[in-house]
Amino acid sequence: MSTLFKIPELGDGDITGIVVGIPVNIGDTVRCGDSLLEVETEKAVLEIPADIDGVVEGFLVALEQEVKQGADFIRIKPAAGAAIKEAATEAEQEATQKPDLVPSETKSRDSASPDIKAKTDPSKEATARVPAADKPGLPAGPATRRLARELGVDLSAVSGSGHRGRIDKAAVKAFAKQALCQQQAPASRNTTPGLSLQALPDLSAFGPLTAEPMSGIQKATSRNMSHAAARIPHAWLQRRIDITQLEQGRQQHKAQLKTEGCTLTLSALLAKIVGLACTRHPIFNSSLDEHKQQIIYREQINMGIAVDTPRGLLVPVIADIANQSVKDIAEAITRLGEKAHAGKLQPGEMKGGSITLSNLGGLGVSGVFPVVNWPEVAILGVGAGDWVPTYVGGDISAAPEPRLIMPLTLAFDHRVINGADGARFLDTIAELCENPFLVMVG
Repeated sequence: MSTLFKIPELGDGDITGIVVGIPVNIGDTVRCGDSLLEVETEKAVLEIPADIDGVVEGFLVALEQEVKQGADFIRIKPAAGAAIKEAATEAEQEATQKPDLVPSETKSRDSASPDIKAKTDPSKEATARVPAADKPGLPAGPATRRLARELGVDLSAVSGSGHRGRIDKAAVKAFAKQALCQQQAPASRNTTPGLSLQALPDLSAFGPLTAEPMSGIQKATSRNMSHAAARIPHAWLQRRIDITQLEQGRQQHKAQLKTEGCTLTLSALLAKIVGLACTRHPIFNSSLDEHKQQIIYREQINMGIAVDTPRGLLVPVIADIANQSVKDIAEAITRLGEKAHAGKLQPGEMKGGSITLSNLGGLGVSGVFPVVNWPEVAILGVGAGDWVPTYVGGDISAAPEPRLIMPLTLAFDHRVINGADGARFLDTIAELCENPFLVMVG
């Protein structure tokens, strides 16, 4: 008798993913630990291993299909004497026979079913991919609730048209669009990002085109940045910081740390500095609760480090950074960066950030104006440093000295942080950069 197995936890309770790889075929013999499925979530590519020995009899998913944790994805005939961790109930067996699921006979590793190919139609997104039997008795699924939160929609005000009054994504989008139209003139095209989409004009009239689907990470970045740009009133402050002594200290110690297998980067030093600055200015380590009209202060400073990868932007998080040494931070940045590029970051390694550091100086960028990563209230952008002749101490009678000057741009939520707060925060960062000893003992 075959057994159905479910997709395990992908991260937060409302996380979904896209199937990007199926390394086994129907009829293959698998052993416990063999990879059965590769799922790309918003932040990483996760491998789902087999937990029994057996033979693959069928799939309930296809390439490019959106899936969620807890959903059935494969049917395996256990080997004789195999220990089964989790067997499907009769009700679950019956649910898999519903036409919403992809039959194993039509499953192909090279192509998705017609229903899956049509997933770009937002009006069919929720109903085409999510069987109603998966969440009996609930008015809305996790993905729908997440979308409602992103758009600021109260689900209690949305009428469900699905089975048993179920509310799907299409209903949420329609409600948000209607609310938006009521606030704006009919002729207005300046709609709020994330609430309505402007159709792309026909570009084929101007030359040949090539279309490339966005990765799951790119889709998540687009969704999150649209939400942040729409809901957060941004403000930016920029300051040029003298990091001459900081860089000299880095050069002095990096060789020793290299022998210990640690790469001392400027990002590691800056991460430590920003963490120490947050201890002096707690407002930068907070979140805004719009519903309760409260500012939530976090006691632990968790630093997000933006990493550019072939799949898109990822932001792994280093926990409790203010209480870690520079060496520990450097090792964490190296380890998490390698995992990010390899697509091996786990969901737990990208959660809980309270402030983010985005360093593009290595790419020669002179100015970085980042977008706040909600629910955080601030992000620091770092540009490339330049050697600049400087009158040290303001004495213009003396010959100027070459100093390494680095531009910093602080982006913040202006509902929570004022310009003067931002200026004082940057001043603290400048003080720590100009006095590296304070960083080492901090």
